[in-house]
Amino acid sequence: MLGVTAHLTTDVASAPFLWVLPLALYLTTFIIAFQAKPAISPALTLVFQAAALAACAALLPFRSSNFVLQFFVHLAAFFLTALMCHQRLVARRPNPAHLTEFYLCLSIGGVVGGAFNAFVAPVIFNNVWEYPLVLALACLARPWGRLDKVEPGAWVLMVLGVVAAAAMPILLTGVGSRMTAETVVGAFDQSELFDMGMKGLLVLSVICAFLVRSRAVFFFVVVAVLSFSAQAAADRTDTRQSWRSFFGVMSLSQTYVSSLGGEVRMLAHGTTLHGAQSLNPAYSCNPLVYYTPRTPIGQVFAGKQQERASLRIGAVGLGTGSVAAYVRPGDHLTFFEIDPLVQRIATDPAYFTYVRGCAKGQVDFVIGDARLTLQQQPANTYDVLLIDAFSSDAVPAHLLTVEALQGYLARIKPDGVIVLHLSNRNLDLMGPAQAVARAAGGRALVQGYRPDQSAQGSWESAEDVVIVARSDAALAAFAADPRWERANPFLARPWRDDYTNLAGALYANLKMRWTWLP
Repeated sequence: MLGVTAHLTTDVASAPFLWVLPLALYLTTFIIAFQAKPAISPALTLVFQAAALAACAALLPFRSSNFVLQFFVHLAAFFLTALMCHQRLVARRPNPAHLTEFYLCLSIGGVVGGAFNAFVAPVIFNNVWEYPLVLALACLARPWGRLDKVEPGAWVLMVLGVVAAAAMPILLTGVGSRMTAETVVGAFDQSELFDMGMKGLLVLSVICAFLVRSRAVFFFVVVAVLSFSAQAAADRTDTRQSWRSFFGVMSLSQTYVSSLGGEVRMLAHGTTLHGAQSLNPAYSCNPLVYYTPRTPIGQVFAGKQQERASLRIGAVGLGTGSVAAYVRPGDHLTFFEIDPLVQRIATDPAYFTYVRGCAKGQVDFVIGDARLTLQQQPANTYDVLLIDAFSSDAVPAHLLTVEALQGYLARIKPDGVIVLHLSNRNLDLMGPAQAVARAAGGRALVQGYRPDQSAQGSWESAEDVVIVARSDAALAAFAADPRWERANPFLARPWRDDYTNLAGALYANLKMRWTWLP
């Protein structure tokens, strides 16, 4: 359950509340397994589980596949595998005199599994490898049959499935690299035909695995090789490295951007982009994505730099350290970051150079929960305080409450500004943020920015920002800019430490996308 939840919420879709689905299905399997007359018989479960698990093992690495298909296959494989295991447990439960020990052992198993995923896996794995591993191991929970009487046909199917799966990485290494875009048949070029051939081998291996399902060991062998080989045949994105910490999986990848005349290196947490940097030396110190000079964040830095020769800056959320590109001689920037891994990546010149190579002034770091560590900072300290922690699915709502914003307002100078970067694919945070600004006693302006993708030397993203200050005078320069609008504090109820409404923010975002919603 924890493995499939981590995979779906980080590698398939970054959206709130997805963890509810695996949990609901997990609890449902207990209900069915312990029924006197199960709604799904154990024999039927074994058939469906074999098909779903083999398909899931093959599909797991293909992250760009159809969203609905991904969810259906992963949740079906999880539900049927959990049901199969629980039905096998029920079939082997002892007589009533020992049921207390039975349920105690079942609970201990859950604790051990959960502890492994929470504490051990982030240390020993650089990705969510516990998910494909447990998929393969679950095959061994199926009936084994008699190993001394195996039909010749089962041996043939197992060998065929293993050979079909193992052939994929071998062919990709020896033949795939030589494929060209020359047209071969109709609209298909050599590389497209080769990819179809690889996926054909994948399907053949899945079929063989399903046909040997009655032999748990054979089924396990084919699925294990299939899981490994599918990684080679999957979406061959240019992911260079990945890391894992308690807070999730970070991945380093590269892509070509024509406006920057070369490759761009990107840092992502699951499916959420946390920053990028051009590898072209001419643009390597240009802040990209959310931080270009034309974006609202860039506008704030440009405006404050015109007012003061030196700035004291605070930034909640490090990412790739793009904000450091704005640091001039005499400026002082402090990053507040909860994950030490992010600091290690952002400050390593082998990955990103914003902090070590582009910043001209002092840059330091405070590791820990930003709300707690900011409270320890002196009052009236910052000219600009950037709160940039809301782009992922796991929104730290405690950083966007009335009480939190009151703390931020106390930390900025009388003419300082707070920048709330609220871009989020799934949640509309603009309404609550504007209401919070008013309830906290601040003055606010808003801007919804849409990028110019054709701009040379830049690579931008859409951006929603609210800027907050103690007084109208502190916002006067921005209020005179037609790109900024006065905040509307009546779009939502302000969030407080004892009230947040992520479901409402999700609905508001869906309402903006689909006009038929009431």
